[in-house]
This record gives sequence, C-alpha cells and structure tokens, in this order.
Amino acid sequence: MKFESLPNDIFLHCFEYLNAPDIFYAFEQLNPRFYRLIRTIPLRLNFEDINKSIFDRFCEKMLDYTEIQQQIYSLKLSNEQAYCQIQAFFTYFSLVEFTRLRSLTLIEIKENDIEQLSSTLPLLSQLMCLRLIPSLSVFYTLLDKLPKCKPNILSTPGRD
Repeated sequence: MKFESLPNDIFLHCFEYLNAPDIFYAFEQLNPRFYRLIRTIPLRLNFEDINKSIFDRFCEKMLDYTEIQQQIYSLKLSNEQAYCQIQAFFTYFSLVEFTRLRSLTLIEIKENDIEQLSSTLPLLSQLMCLRLIPSLSVFYTLLDKLPKCKPNILSTPGRD
C-alpha cells in the first residue's frame, strides 16, 4: 500500500501531533487531496523553536491564504530567540484574526507588547487558556484585563 493511499482518518490523527508549518511544508505540494485536506483541519502553531526565515515564510503564507488563520486553535510565541518573535507576529497579524484561537502561550513577552495584547484579549471570545512564561511583571499588568476574556487557565512562571 502506498503512503498516499492511506485513509484520511489516519492522516488526520497524525496531524494532531504536528506543528502547522511542518504539515504545510510536508503535505501541501504532495497532491490535490492533501492540499484540500490540510485546509480543513484544526492547526496547532508553535513558533517557539522556529528560526526567523521559517517564521516569516509561514506568516506570509497565512497572509496570502487567510483561511489558514481560521484553522489555528493553539498559538505559541516566544521571545527567547534573538529576534522579538511576539512583536514580529503582531506586525503581521492582530490576534482577533484568529477567530478559533483557544490557547495562547507567550514566552518572555516584553512590555511594549502588553498594550496590544491587553486591548485584544477581551475580543478573543474562544480563548480558554492563556499562558505567560515567565515574566511576572507582565503577568500582573495583564491580570487587570483578564476578567473581560475569562480564560479557564492562566499560568506563570515556569515550564512544562
């Protein structure tokens, strides 16, 4: 049996464990079936360990194909790399464009990102989990804004 002839259910199950850029770069150009399939699934987008060129390339893909933004249910951004990834992401997008976003993790968020985030949080109606790692000063600043968005889980500092 050829890999490509496996049923969609098997691929859908496997895709649950993969990061969105990996799914797109591995399967998008394979054939029309996979092109359509990956545009219908919920996506987890973890930019934490992604280099800047892949980050920029996938952000540009989401700008070109805005329906991908609607597929993202989990987003993880990190400022631990040399470039300010959270701020860079905010120059590409507003979080309100991700209407199905349920989980947001921000690692090493900077003070200049707080204003944009705090004005956006109340508009994220689907957001259930907000994780801030590990900046306590930012955590306490954002606490005032959180009653409006009512996430089920809020954690800081530390890592899993």
